[in-house]
Amino acid sequence: MKKAQKKNGAGESASAKPIAIVLAGLQLFTQYGYRKTSVDDIARAAQVAKRTVYLHFENKAAVFLAILEYLGDQVRQRCAAAESAGGTAVDRLTGLLDAYFGMGFELYRKSEHMPELEETFSKLARARIGDMNTEYEGRLARFLRSLQQTREIGGPPQGLTVEQIVHIVVRAAEGTKHDAKMQGDRKALERRLRELATLAIAAMKK
Repeated sequence: MKKAQKKNGAGESASAKPIAIVLAGLQLFTQYGYRKTSVDDIARAAQVAKRTVYLHFENKAAVFLAILEYLGDQVRQRCAAAESAGGTAVDRLTGLLDAYFGMGFELYRKSEHMPELEETFSKLARARIGDMNTEYEGRLARFLRSLQQTREIGGPPQGLTVEQIVHIVVRAAEGTKHDAKMQGDRKALERRLRELATLAIAAMKK
């Protein structure tokens, strides 16, 4: 994303425009898909001039990549809230899983264009998505280790590492979006994520 230019003391307004463009892009890509959305459409939805979009973003693909970064920030905020929330270890781990997979579910539910959007993400940002997934799994592993340090749980079963347990849980959670029983059912997703969290914590019981 190009650096926002601040002019004539309108810094607050200038800094708000990139976010408005990103949110407009997210809405339009979700509603109409990537290919059918133009920069003109994004500018109109963000209530800015087309040249303002190009002031902050090189092209439509750059807006799309900025959306990925925005979603990544949303996941981090949701993870932080889950970690600091009260409740049992299962409650907090469920919240961490929901921070990522719950948001993905919400996007899927809102859009019939997710296969196209996933394909576009893969083409434009495969490596960045891989980095974000690695970051997320690392955060889950650190959370489980923090529970070990506070003696809320023990160590992983013989033959497994914390990272392997996290990887198994994440792969199982990813499978929920292909489960016909989960389609459009937020409560069913929440139950499945809690089941996975319960299994992970039970595997590391003292």
